[in-house]
Amino acid sequence: MGTYLKSYKRFFPNLIYVLVMMACFLVCAMMYEPRPMQEILHAGETALGKENLFYFNVSILEAIILVVLTLTRLVFYLMRNRLDMNLLNYSVWCVLEIVAISVFGALYLALMDKGGYFPFLAKTLYAMLAVLLIPVAIMTLISVFKEAATAEPADEGARLKFYDSRHQLKFITSAASILYIEANENYIIIHYQENGIEKQFQIRNSMKNIEPLCERAGFVRTHRSYIVNPVHIRMVRKDVNGLYFADLGTEKKDGIPVSKKYYDNVTAAL
Repeated sequence: MGTYLKSYKRFFPNLIYVLVMMACFLVCAMMYEPRPMQEILHAGETALGKENLFYFNVSILEAIILVVLTLTRLVFYLMRNRLDMNLLNYSVWCVLEIVAISVFGALYLALMDKGGYFPFLAKTLYAMLAVLLIPVAIMTLISVFKEAATAEPADEGARLKFYDSRHQLKFITSAASILYIEANENYIIIHYQENGIEKQFQIRNSMKNIEPLCERAGFVRTHRSYIVNPVHIRMVRKDVNGLYFADLGTEKKDGIPVSKKYYDNVTAAL
């Protein structure tokens, strides 16, 4: 997951996201009222015999946006360590949030206008997608370009320092020499090359703790128990059972397992 997506694992960026979405809807409704929103924002005026329900409808729809996004972002935050989010999955999540807003917004508008629910659902979904996809796209593009501009290329010659669970320095080696890192209960085993000979070094630590260091070095996670230096991957193959393995041409003849969860990340790194 990139820096942009990782930022949404924190509470504050999610709060900003909710406020930006509400502000965009309000500006679009109040400033120029785009065509897709005209009919839904005046819903109920004919059925209830009232001249202007515009501001009331805007207020209720703003409240619906607030409630729906607060709940979905709360779920996102609470499940931040369980969700496997790449840019595509996150985009789908954002679209589903807009769909949820449309579902509840259409229910309110249909009750106000005393009309059919599904016609209002189609109109509301069209209007919300037309308006709320704008801030989603802008925030995503700004963050992705900012991340790309500040990202430092992986330095294969960099020296990586590995600490144990008590933050004591235990092992230093170059990024290029590391083949892969393996988890073994409460330990990690670093498989590396020295003068053409494959060696191992065991440290008491977890994959979760060393993953940020490995990401900065350009390594990729292939499995919950494996992190691999993609420079050494010769090929990714699929066996007769439908399982994927990364072949490094090392002593591990059967290859490094690649789970479906991390397959796209591995192939992208290659």
